[in-house]
Amino acid sequence: MASSTIFFFSFYLSLSLHVSADNSNDICPATSCQHGGPEIRFPFRLRDVQPDRCGYPGFDLSCNNRSQAILQLPNLQDFVVSLINYDQQYIVLKYPSNCLAKRLQNQTFSSSLFVAQEYGSFTFTDCPDKFLPNFGMSPVDCLSDEHHKVLLCDANDPGALYLPILGCRTWNVSVPVSRQLLMDITERVSLKWDRPDCRSCEKRGGWCGLSGSTGSQVGCFSKHGLSKSEAKYTILRAVLAPLLLCMFGITCYLSSHARLSGHPDRPRQPPNGNDGENNVADILSPSSPVTRTRRTSNGAVGLDSLAIESYPKVQVGDDGRVPRPNDNICAICLSEYQPKEMLRTIPKCGHYFHAQCIDQWLGRNASCPMCRNKKGNV
Repeated sequence: MASSTIFFFSFYLSLSLHVSADNSNDICPATSCQHGGPEIRFPFRLRDVQPDRCGYPGFDLSCNNRSQAILQLPNLQDFVVSLINYDQQYIVLKYPSNCLAKRLQNQTFSSSLFVAQEYGSFTFTDCPDKFLPNFGMSPVDCLSDEHHKVLLCDANDPGALYLPILGCRTWNVSVPVSRQLLMDITERVSLKWDRPDCRSCEKRGGWCGLSGSTGSQVGCFSKHGLSKSEAKYTILRAVLAPLLLCMFGITCYLSSHARLSGHPDRPRQPPNGNDGENNVADILSPSSPVTRTRRTSNGAVGLDSLAIESYPKVQVGDDGRVPRPNDNICAICLSEYQPKEMLRTIPKCGHYFHAQCIDQWLGRNASCPMCRNKKGNV
């Protein structure tokens, strides 16, 4: 039974450790560079603040000295992160000097991770300051000065056709745009990412995160740390564990009861004492025998009085000498034999006891108290 208990709890402990190991990469808490700034969480991570496993490769952000979240795109300067939309997976960027138009003139914003939702074609024009009319075009103040005025319009705007005639220098650029998020492209642009794809997880109210201690496999987690599948498994464990423990206890009880039932003649051990007659009287109650063997109220099989009286008796001598000099204590009442006391012997094994002790014993148990498991019944 002890070995079964050890095995059961070892198995349950190993199962618990296995589940705990699966949960070792719970979602990292969200953070930000400043209060009210964009929330930074997977696939983004704050470099030097959050562990590498908190973000997806290539999505590292940092905080500048103005507590702004900064993203560095390949082959481009740093950009300030104005907004991160995790549901639709797009990010809004602006230039630290608030002159994004300066970066737009020769950049396409293409990278391996962030791409434009779509591109729009725009025309920049640089005209002498004497041409004050802007033909409905938008002035770009951060690129203009007292000698030049820089304007911006859609490349298909008819007014752009007359600008070269007026001595203006023009050039076209391709700029990331988003029809769902209209904005001034001289201030902000929007880029999206497709991998890792966490949109379905976000719609279910979860957060994405890396699964396991290595690799780049992405899983969906509940906001308090466990993935949906792991949360279900944890609940299932919480229900099954008490049930298994209960079943295990019932099995142990039934097994123990069956073993006890298989030995109906197991004797009760008498309590220690010096008065053998009183000790036996406390344990055994007399009953009237009917046949050679009889079944007592507790189910044990005993001998009737005629069978008991057929066993030989011997009296202890005046000097206290007993049949076996080294055997001078009754195994039933644990008292030493005294002169003139009457002993009774069990013929089959030769063991002897106080007559009154063994008589009451055999009335309840048809076996020798000392060797019942060695030589069988009397």
